[in-house]
Amino acid sequence: MAPSTSKSANLGQVIEYIADRLYLASYVNAPDEDTLFPYPDPPQRSPTKRSRATAAAAAAPRARKQPYYFSVDDSLLYNAFHHDFGPLHISHLYRFALEFHDILGAKENKDRPVVFWSRADPRSRANASCVLACYMVLIQSWPPHLALAPIAQVDPPLMPFRDAGYSQADYGITVQDVVYGVWKAKEEGCVGLDTFDLAEYEKYERVENGDFNWITPHFLAFASPMHQPVERVTESSEAYPLLPKTIKDVIAHPHLPDPFKNVLAHFSERNIGLVVRLNSQLYSPSYFESMGIRHLDMIFEDGTCPPLTMVRKFIRLAHETIMVRKKGIAVHCKAGLGRTGCLIGAYLIYRHGFTANEVIGYMRFMRPGMVVGPQQHWLHLNQGVFREWWVEERVARKLRKEMAAAAAVPSTPIRAMQKTSLGRSAGQASTPPSRSASNRTPLGEMDQERNTVGVQEDYLPAPTPGQPRKTSRHHPYSRSAANHPPGGGGCQGGAGDRGHCHAPDQPRRRVGRGVAPAYAHTPQGVGFA
Repeated sequence: MAPSTSKSANLGQVIEYIADRLYLASYVNAPDEDTLFPYPDPPQRSPTKRSRATAAAAAAPRARKQPYYFSVDDSLLYNAFHHDFGPLHISHLYRFALEFHDILGAKENKDRPVVFWSRADPRSRANASCVLACYMVLIQSWPPHLALAPIAQVDPPLMPFRDAGYSQADYGITVQDVVYGVWKAKEEGCVGLDTFDLAEYEKYERVENGDFNWITPHFLAFASPMHQPVERVTESSEAYPLLPKTIKDVIAHPHLPDPFKNVLAHFSERNIGLVVRLNSQLYSPSYFESMGIRHLDMIFEDGTCPPLTMVRKFIRLAHETIMVRKKGIAVHCKAGLGRTGCLIGAYLIYRHGFTANEVIGYMRFMRPGMVVGPQQHWLHLNQGVFREWWVEERVARKLRKEMAAAAAVPSTPIRAMQKTSLGRSAGQASTPPSRSASNRTPLGEMDQERNTVGVQEDYLPAPTPGQPRKTSRHHPYSRSAANHPPGGGGCQGGAGDRGHCHAPDQPRRRVGRGVAPAYAHTPQGVGFA
């Protein structure tokens, strides 16, 4: 038999999200006009009386429009630190939504199936599934169980995401964790695209522009600036007159590197009231303090987990800064990923009730790479402790209000009490009111011994042999740029550089060089009619 001259069919996995309108697919080869598509069967109608002409018209096959295929595999790239591959972050989701809405709004695509496809490798499938499900939750306001239902039993299962560290991955974050984390953040008012600034995000996430991201409206995570001197600047120092007090002073400063200038200016503009440093001194805190920003050191070793006494202190300070002073908090370690993620994640669990997996997935959605190695286990094992602190605080506050109200009531005279007692029947027993203080104490008043049991370090994996760091490498939104061999390395410094010194064995984050174009419109929920 002679071989067939027609092209071989490009078979792939197609998952229906919305019948006849939206599909998620994966293909080994890019789909084309010869790609088979499983059109849904037309709905069966109950038999009714109708003319022969109507019956004949109904029996004729309906013309099907060719599906519209689109993919972001080559346009929205995840910039890996080491062996991590996702999830895609909020800027990727924003760009995905813009492209998707343009496709849905095109006249030629009316009543046409839209297929969002990816390559068939496990990493591409996981990222595509995750960004679509997050889109459904964050923009279309689907409940998470409906957004996850089409991919819940997909075969083969979706690959879990791993951390950005060098050690063997022993803790997985699933697509479900990320989606529920994004949904929880939306419900708690921690994230939303109505105020999201795409250009700002893509500018300041870059090493050369400051390397910082907003995690919630109150928390900002950033990598440590580097600048000499590192001690506090005294009035007798030559550098004291140069300390900036306004944004104009920051811009005009002759010695500050550009990333540090961006940090100081942005913090002043966005009402940051407290900077918490978790790593060794790489800059002078006087530059923040001269701008009216409080600076606090809570240093612990790179790659490790903080003691619970430190976590409790951080939560107390954060809660006071947010709720009383009405200001934001900026937290950093060397790279603004591991140690920073521990403390911010602990507060989000304490305050908003995230699970550990949800908060890790959500923080990586906002700032890729957060929480590394044993820190993932630490958050998982101590999440119950953080929630208990919140309950303790609420109970203690209620008890204090009740005690204050009781103390405001005037005491009953003894004679009146005696008359009241004599008037009771002999079978009645009176219980004196308890005015003793409760054993529960608020979070801010706990001593060093109470409620600090947590999980000891003996139960945690060893610290990872090297922590992830970002470097300035390539544009994160172009596949072609990713193919260029990386250049440079070693200790980087100077006015225009982020200022990290990297050991040769440390993973590096590759980030872009140019500012992505801004968009005049924002993605809003659209119908799928």
